[in-house]
Amino acid sequence: MSRYLLQNSDIGLRLVDRFSRQHPLHISFSDAGFSYRLKRGGGKKEMIAKAVGVKPSLRVIDCTAGLGRDSFLLASLGCEVTMFERSKVMAFLLEDAINRAMANERLADTASRISLVHGDAIALLGRSRTPHVILIDPMFPIKKKSAQAKGEMQFLQRFIGKDEDASGLLRCAIATGSQRIVLKRPLSAIELDGFTPSFSLKGKSNRFDVFLQ
Repeated sequence: MSRYLLQNSDIGLRLVDRFSRQHPLHISFSDAGFSYRLKRGGGKKEMIAKAVGVKPSLRVIDCTAGLGRDSFLLASLGCEVTMFERSKVMAFLLEDAINRAMANERLADTASRISLVHGDAIALLGRSRTPHVILIDPMFPIKKKSAQAKGEMQFLQRFIGKDEDASGLLRCAIATGSQRIVLKRPLSAIELDGFTPSFSLKGKSNRFDVFLQ
């Protein structure tokens, strides 16, 4: 019996972990918490927005889509975002969430600025039109004391596992000649493979290393 089960529900697709009592993983861009983030969470004042340098029609590739919320936030601020997701299951969940957002009058305009591509980011970057910005948010170990470790991110890390090719992805992103590469890292993490960012934006537990070219 497979541990994980992708199933339909009255709220859309969800991923069930048969070996855990944790709630199934379900992606929604209309839940109360994320809606609050979009409306009152800071918008352009959010650290990721500052790191990306958001402006209308800015073309962004999110190499590690995950739950898709950073991409959706950037799209809500006018960016044209392409999400890469190498997990077929996560791509299904994201596609379902985007389709539901497209059917939501309040979210449809934002959702229309998002494209989803299933595949490995390193391979896809070499075949894609060079964007203005490349965003990389690799899965890194979550501290046990983190409140997030009890929720969706814990589920996602258990299902996906941590990223082992972040260095290769950063090298590939730099090689594209994109004007700006944004790498999310734990606050205390050392520079990745000796790549020194142009500047960093630091939060309480994470930072964004920004490479300008």
